[in-house]
Amino acid sequence: MKRREFVRYTATTAGVFSFTSIAKLFDFELEKKYENDIVILGKTGIKVSRLAMGTGTGGYDHRSNQTRNLGITGVSDLFRAAYDHGINFWDSVDQ
Repeated sequence: MKRREFVRYTATTAGVFSFTSIAKLFDFELEKKYENDIVILGKTGIKVSRLAMGTGTGGYDHRSNQTRNLGITGVSDLFRAAYDHGINFWDSVDQ
């Protein structure tokens, strides 16, 4: 089989099998994932939201785009709103 024939055959075969049909073939369930789903963080056993939110307050000159544009009060309101919507995973790394 020539390389072009192989590529054409592989592309055609891949088009026939979608991810959904492969999932059904191997009998695993596709479920929709949301940012505020609670998941286990690695092997720690800590339960966190799927989405992590960066604090962005320890950047260059102890400021970030968030604090420059929103101010400390605006950033804290943003974090509180995220927490109220199920986000509980915060990244506080400095840059």
